[in-house]
Amino acid sequence: MKKGKKWKKIEAFCIMLIVTLLLIFVRILYQPGTESERGELYTFSNGWYQLKDGKKTELKLPCFVTADKDGQIILYNDMLSEADKGKILSIRGIQDQLEVCIGDRLLYQYKDNRFEKNRQMKGKIWADISLPEKIGQEVLSISYETKKNARLYVYAPMIGEFCFLFRQHLLESIFSILMILGMTGLGIVSVIVFLYTRHRQIVEKRFLNVALFLILCSLWCIFDSGIYQMYGSQNAAGTLISFYAFMTMPVPMLLFVQNTVSESVRWIPQVWIFLLYANAVLQGFLYFLFRIPFIDMLFITHLLLFTGVVSMILLLWKEYRKTQEKEVNLCLKAFGVLGISGVIALVLYWVLSIYWYESIFQFGILLYIAVLFWGLLCKVSNNIQFCLEQEVYRRMSLEDRMTDMKNRKSFEMYLEEIQEGAILLENVLLLFVKIAELKKINDMSGRQMGDETVIRTARSIQSAERSVLEQQAVSFRVDGGEFAIIVKNPQKTPEEWEHFIKEEMKEECGNRQPVRLKFGYSYLRKKNGSLLSFSDWKQQADDMLCSNK
Repeated sequence: MKKGKKWKKIEAFCIMLIVTLLLIFVRILYQPGTESERGELYTFSNGWYQLKDGKKTELKLPCFVTADKDGQIILYNDMLSEADKGKILSIRGIQDQLEVCIGDRLLYQYKDNRFEKNRQMKGKIWADISLPEKIGQEVLSISYETKKNARLYVYAPMIGEFCFLFRQHLLESIFSILMILGMTGLGIVSVIVFLYTRHRQIVEKRFLNVALFLILCSLWCIFDSGIYQMYGSQNAAGTLISFYAFMTMPVPMLLFVQNTVSESVRWIPQVWIFLLYANAVLQGFLYFLFRIPFIDMLFITHLLLFTGVVSMILLLWKEYRKTQEKEVNLCLKAFGVLGISGVIALVLYWVLSIYWYESIFQFGILLYIAVLFWGLLCKVSNNIQFCLEQEVYRRMSLEDRMTDMKNRKSFEMYLEEIQEGAILLENVLLLFVKIAELKKINDMSGRQMGDETVIRTARSIQSAERSVLEQQAVSFRVDGGEFAIIVKNPQKTPEEWEHFIKEEMKEECGNRQPVRLKFGYSYLRKKNGSLLSFSDWKQQADDMLCSNK
């Protein structure tokens, strides 16, 4: 029960931390500002028109616009004013060869960097264009190139200062940002839980699998995001990292499955791990040597991901039918969620060419990990509780309940430990203490009086142990009325120990009938420094105890 409460406290703390961070983040984005500041950013939706056969066709953006027979769309606007000079004109989507001009001056024309992008990647990028200081009466024009007579949805541009536009771009990417924060937070928690469980002697490598998977997912989401594509200083390098993170991020979860299923079928995830690594190496080889763009080979990665998820679902389904384990069933459901979100994302990507396909996949990934992570937490919590119970039982088996001293089993184990390292010890003192007439006390005064005598003797020995100040002294109750004290590298003599124990016993007894004790002792090393055998060592102490009257 205590362990369950501890996990609930950890869970509550993590939830509160995430909510606090989100509130801070939202507060930064949604700063109210003054009226003048809010007015610095506006949607440039009015005043747009097309010229067809010399006639103006008025438009209000956003709206669908039809391309001409050459596949061109040109929109004009002559409503820019002096108040707009030096500001940023931001236009969403550059996938249709966007060009922006003022009069005859070309302000913007998209060009790929060293890393070519496809339509889906270009669709989530905003073109931020600095308006000239002198606008005058020149007409602003934006043009697109698409298919003949195609209908294109044109978004309304925005005009404002850079800081306000940047905040707006962040707000429009808020879902992906929250997904990235969620993945990063779960990754950190996974590492913390792994370290905690390892400290508890429970090594659950699957937490590391989850953490590595979430790190790779976060890298993919960050470097593939429109925000990075727009403002990243090393845009091409980041896109390359994004592709490699996307190609290799399934590997940790295949290792997760490998650590979940039975040993006889672990070769199946291993085959897919090999295929994913081979795919990453092959695509890198083709790109760097033959300059084949990664986007032209992306279908291979998508095919591997789709077939890999299907294979893992089938594998887990067969494994669950065979074992009926809840853990495998949970893993199966998680892969089912991932498979559904992956199929939807692929349809959005390949069939509809929708740029926000990744949001669906990101949400699926987060659900997938949340299900697996919860299952792992429950399993580890149960394991920790079991280990704690086992530890309690183990300690109980090594302790004497009446006196709270270590028992004979613990005494024998400690002797074995000393035997292993005896060569390194300067000396070891073994001191036996025995209640002289315990049987007589039990017979004449009753069992309760005998038990009290044993408890008083144990207290006297424990008090003496504290008084003597021997750092390496350990006491045991080895039999009904017999005790043992073992002292590594002793500083006090047996006679001093005997004196301290007798004095403590006088205080314990007070006005009651005194308890007579017998003592016997032996050193592990002889006077010449050689070691006694352990049987002789114990026998000497026992012989002295028997002969001591």
